[in-house]
Amino acid sequence: MSMQVLSSWPVEQRRQVRGILTDIDDTFSSHGKLTVAALAALDRAKTAGLRRIAVTGRPTYWTLPLLRLCDFDAVIAENGASAFWLDEEGRQQAIYYADAATRSQHRQRLLDFADIMRRHFPDVLPAADAAQRIGDLAFDIAENIPAIPLSQLNEVVALIREHGFHATTSSIHAHASVAPFSKQSMSLRVLHEVFGVDDDDAKKTYVFIGDSANDASMFAHYPLSVGVANIRKYLDRFEAHPAYVCQAECGEGFVELVDFLLKDKNE
Repeated sequence: MSMQVLSSWPVEQRRQVRGILTDIDDTFSSHGKLTVAALAALDRAKTAGLRRIAVTGRPTYWTLPLLRLCDFDAVIAENGASAFWLDEEGRQQAIYYADAATRSQHRQRLLDFADIMRRHFPDVLPAADAAQRIGDLAFDIAENIPAIPLSQLNEVVALIREHGFHATTSSIHAHASVAPFSKQSMSLRVLHEVFGVDDDDAKKTYVFIGDSANDASMFAHYPLSVGVANIRKYLDRFEAHPAYVCQAECGEGFVELVDFLLKDKNE
């Protein structure tokens, strides 16, 4: 798929947008940090009436600050393992991919596999946020270590799959899970069950913005999809590329998208 610049996005489609689904790492955040500009853009989107849903590979226990401090309308974590939102009374609600007993069994299998990964790739260790996860196990491939070569990453993914786990990668982590959840499957469920938006409507009125391979299910599903500029580093890792691409990278790309959409609303 050939990505187009944002300015080529037909205005008739852009004006139908009612919500933004956004990845976090290196899409909403910039090199591991949240910027004032990105948070301000998120607030401008809210003021304009756009629903804002974070869809991240980060752990379940990251959802509370994203939900309450950043003020997202909902947060999907661990590439679809869990989702959180506030009800009309401000009480936190949640969806998990499986019940607690099943999740505990899956967790033990993943912890056992971590020993296997360590024997094959001593430098590829569980991510710093591994203990905060309930559905998958993330391995550090570029967050706190120099980025491993693509050839080695392919071997890491192959090892995960050889042992019967599902695998996906982000710009910083390789993820292993027992169950085949995804960002897309949980997004569909949250939009429908929590916000009453059916999938056909979501495809016309929600835009997804992301940057790497664990966003592929979203790029494939949502016709209104955008990549921040740094996605160009990872295009050879997956086939479902976004329809449009920002000029700016990371959080600046998120700001670029929001301002582009709000320009239409103000014209």
